[in-house]
Amino acid sequence: MEIKVFNNKENIQLLKVDWEMLFDKGNYSFFQSFTYCYNSILKQSKPFIICYYEDGKLVEIWPLELKKNKLIFINDTHADFCDIISETDSLTIINFLKENKLASQLRLKNLKKDSITIKKTGSIKVKDVSFILNYSLLKLEKSDNFPSNFNHFVYRQKRRLKRILKKYNHKTVLYEIESSKFPIQKIKKLRKQMIELEFRNNNFLDEDLISLIEKLYTSGSLIVNEVVVDNNTTAISFIFKKNYYYSFWIDLFNDQKMMNLVNNTAFIKEITKENSASFNFGRGDYSYKIKNFGPEVIPLFELNTYSTEVEKYLSLFLKSVQLVLKKLYKKFR
Repeated sequence: MEIKVFNNKENIQLLKVDWEMLFDKGNYSFFQSFTYCYNSILKQSKPFIICYYEDGKLVEIWPLELKKNKLIFINDTHADFCDIISETDSLTIINFLKENKLASQLRLKNLKKDSITIKKTGSIKVKDVSFILNYSLLKLEKSDNFPSNFNHFVYRQKRRLKRILKKYNHKTVLYEIESSKFPIQKIKKLRKQMIELEFRNNNFLDEDLISLIEKLYTSGSLIVNEVVVDNNTTAISFIFKKNYYYSFWIDLFNDQKMMNLVNNTAFIKEITKENSASFNFGRGDYSYKIKNFGPEVIPLFELNTYSTEVEKYLSLFLKSVQLVLKKLYKKFR
């Protein structure tokens, strides 16, 4: 048995083959992939990737980084789902964290209820696992008569989907690495429009994130869907693809009414023409997604660990105060 901690990007590169082999054995999100984690490590990052080996074989990875004295999942800001990668029930890494007084420094978010992380950290005494937000998932059968495959919808709800698609005389363009170059100029142009419209701030889709997206596209993990109206790009989505499982990640759109909804609906229609498929709408149970697609809403959790019970309850109190202030701000602004 051996534990290694990698905090140098050059050494992390050497993990690629073993990481991908372990990743492919489980049902993990794209945010645990080597491509996502490695290319999310920036100059200012402090990676802290813990690897556990049995008989020389890599069997567990904790893809972490150190930020503000907390161990968090790499680039959890942009990751919809986070978790450990593991094929062992061993708690060796948990024991390592305890022995090195690191078990009280975890802030691990975007966890599914059945995550390996929640299971493995059960023996850490001073912690809290709290609900943070929902994600949503839609499963549809193949149909060449959209939206008849929305079996959970009544007639008026299906009619609304038809109206959405008829709102504009549009076409969709699907970009995949096998057949198309990454449409970087269209992406940057639409990004600029969103910032000028004040839909997003100047930090939205910065150069580092665009670079990461392009690398994910080049790896074949990610596809790009574009909506065109009157020869103008009006919406773009970055979507992770694995077999017939599609995960919406980041959307760009102009100020034409319902354009993002047109984008999502048109994509779902085109995909289900050919095959049954699942569509993950990512973090956030936005009302327009729930109303127009009726997906299953599923909770995500955050795990925090502490040195003492006093620290834990002080942190929970401050979070409660922040939540109240946030609600008041929204109400009275």
